[in-house]
Amino acid sequence: MQIINKLLFASITLLSPLQVLAVDINQDTLCTAKSWKAADNAAKCKEGSKIAFLPNSFGNEQLPVMFIALNCDLRFDVSLTNGGAVCIFKPVENVVEAS
Repeated sequence: MQIINKLLFASITLLSPLQVLAVDINQDTLCTAKSWKAADNAAKCKEGSKIAFLPNSFGNEQLPVMFIALNCDLRFDVSLTNGGAVCIFKPVENVVEAS
Protein backbone atom coordinates (compact mmCIF):
# COMPACT_ATOMS: atom_id res chain seq x y z
CA MET A 1 0.00 0.00 0.00
CA GLN A 2 2.87 2.37 0.74
CA ILE A 3 4.25 1.81 -2.75
CA ILE A 4 0.90 2.74 -4.30
CA ASN A 5 0.71 5.90 -2.17
CA LYS A 6 4.25 6.87 -3.17
CA LEU A 7 3.49 6.31 -6.86
CA LEU A 8 0.30 8.33 -6.60
CA PHE A 9 2.08 11.19 -4.86
CA ALA A 10 4.93 11.12 -7.40
CA SER A 11 2.54 11.18 -10.37
CA ILE A 12 0.57 14.10 -8.93
CA THR A 13 3.78 16.01 -8.23
CA LEU A 14 5.21 15.38 -11.69
CA LEU A 15 2.02 16.06 -13.64
CA SER A 16 0.83 19.18 -11.82
CA PRO A 17 3.08 21.55 -13.85
CA LEU A 18 1.30 20.35 -17.01
CA GLN A 19 -1.98 21.68 -15.67
CA VAL A 20 -0.43 25.12 -15.22
CA LEU A 21 0.72 25.14 -18.85
CA ALA A 22 -2.72 24.19 -20.16
CA VAL A 23 -4.40 27.16 -18.46
CA ASP A 24 -2.54 29.62 -20.72
CA ILE A 25 -4.01 28.21 -23.95
CA ASN A 26 -7.03 29.86 -25.55
CA GLN A 27 -8.71 27.07 -27.53
CA ASP A 28 -11.61 29.30 -28.58
CA THR A 29 -9.63 31.69 -30.78
CA LEU A 30 -7.79 30.99 -34.03
CA CYS A 31 -5.65 33.72 -35.50
CA THR A 32 -4.61 33.30 -39.15
CA ALA A 33 -1.34 34.72 -40.43
CA LYS A 34 0.12 35.19 -43.87
CA SER A 35 3.47 36.51 -42.61
CA TRP A 36 6.18 34.40 -40.98
CA LYS A 37 7.47 37.44 -39.08
CA ALA A 38 6.54 37.65 -35.39
CA ALA A 39 6.40 41.46 -35.49
CA ASP A 40 3.68 41.35 -38.14
CA ASN A 41 1.58 38.85 -36.16
CA ALA A 42 2.00 40.31 -32.67
CA ALA A 43 -0.26 43.26 -33.50
CA LYS A 44 -3.27 41.09 -34.39
CA CYS A 45 -2.79 37.79 -32.53
CA LYS A 46 -2.96 37.33 -28.77
CA GLU A 47 -0.31 35.29 -26.98
CA GLY A 48 -1.69 31.90 -25.96
CA SER A 49 -4.20 31.64 -28.81
CA LYS A 50 -3.95 29.19 -31.69
CA ILE A 51 -2.28 30.61 -34.78
CA ALA A 52 -2.32 29.18 -38.31
CA PHE A 53 0.34 30.17 -40.83
CA LEU A 54 -1.33 30.13 -44.25
CA PRO A 55 0.99 31.93 -46.68
CA ASN A 56 -0.21 33.33 -49.99
CA SER A 57 2.40 31.37 -51.94
CA PHE A 58 3.21 27.67 -51.74
CA GLY A 59 6.52 25.92 -52.29
CA ASN A 60 9.05 27.47 -49.92
CA GLU A 61 9.38 24.82 -47.22
CA GLN A 62 11.62 27.06 -45.09
CA LEU A 63 8.85 29.60 -44.37
CA PRO A 64 6.78 27.33 -42.09
CA VAL A 65 9.95 26.45 -40.16
CA MET A 66 10.85 30.13 -39.78
CA PHE A 67 7.27 30.85 -38.72
CA ILE A 68 7.44 28.17 -36.01
CA ALA A 69 10.78 29.41 -34.72
CA LEU A 70 9.54 33.00 -34.42
CA ASN A 71 5.87 32.60 -33.49
CA CYS A 72 5.26 29.32 -31.65
CA ASP A 73 5.33 28.35 -27.99
CA LEU A 74 7.44 25.23 -28.33
CA ARG A 75 6.29 23.86 -24.98
CA PHE A 76 3.18 22.73 -26.86
CA ASP A 77 2.57 20.63 -29.98
CA VAL A 78 3.13 22.10 -33.42
CA SER A 79 1.54 20.90 -36.66
CA LEU A 80 3.78 21.38 -39.70
CA THR A 81 3.17 20.75 -43.38
CA ASN A 82 5.09 21.74 -46.51
CA GLY A 83 2.84 24.76 -46.88
CA GLY A 84 1.90 25.93 -43.39
CA ALA A 85 1.86 25.42 -39.64
CA VAL A 86 -0.48 25.60 -36.63
CA CYS A 87 0.66 26.18 -33.05
CA ILE A 88 0.11 28.19 -29.87
CA PHE A 89 1.19 31.79 -30.42
CA LYS A 90 4.12 33.15 -28.42
CA PRO A 91 6.29 35.55 -30.42
CA VAL A 92 10.04 35.64 -29.79
CA GLU A 93 11.46 38.66 -28.05
CA ASN A 94 15.06 38.42 -29.26
CA VAL A 95 16.71 37.01 -32.36
CA VAL A 96 20.44 36.36 -32.29
CA GLU A 97 22.13 35.54 -35.58
CA ALA A 98 25.05 33.14 -35.41
CA SER A 99 28.03 34.02 -37.53
